[in-house]
Amino acid sequence: MKIGILGGTGNMGGGLALSLSLKHDITVGSRNSDRVAEAAMELGTKARGFYQSAMRGSITGALNEDVVEGREIVIETLPASAAVTTLSTLKDRFTPGQVVVSCVVPRRRHGKLYTWSPVVAGGCDQARSAAELIQEAVAPAGMVSAFQTVPAQYLNDINGILDLDVLVAGDDETAVESVMGLVRDIPGLRPLRVGPLENSK
Repeated sequence: MKIGILGGTGNMGGGLALSLSLKHDITVGSRNSDRVAEAAMELGTKARGFYQSAMRGSITGALNEDVVEGREIVIETLPASAAVTTLSTLKDRFTPGQVVVSCVVPRRRHGKLYTWSPVVAGGCDQARSAAELIQEAVAPAGMVSAFQTVPAQYLNDINGILDLDVLVAGDDETAVESVMGLVRDIPGLRPLRVGPLENSK
């Protein structure tokens, strides 16, 4: 598949690009054209060096606004504070049949622990999950949340062995099945359907 990763030069985006490029054509996105070109080259070199002849996909770079068009799946790995705003500016680029995956985990640190923290949108805290807010920004594309339980550092350790469950939430059955298949394409990850998108939080 052709997969775009918004915020693809960050830790989570880069880790997903490395993991998924074994079987898929990945385009990582950024606001900075120089940065994304350099990051894509580094990620591609790392992936090819590890997968060798088994690699069937690729990693390229583009500006965020160009990552959406022509991609079957768009994975959103932007910080929670910027996700809704950024995706709202790209709203006209999403099309029916596309699937958007939110990896956003809005949280606050309290001592050694993290707790869920509602995304601030429109000047007030929202009781809905980040994925539900993002859904409004990317319609008519399908919306699914996944990968929140996968640490970025695990994905970036290309030699590491994963053994993790990935909770997948969404209202669109076809979109959910597509994402669960994508999760299975990363060795050591098991997708678990956890119900509608509102369960994302």
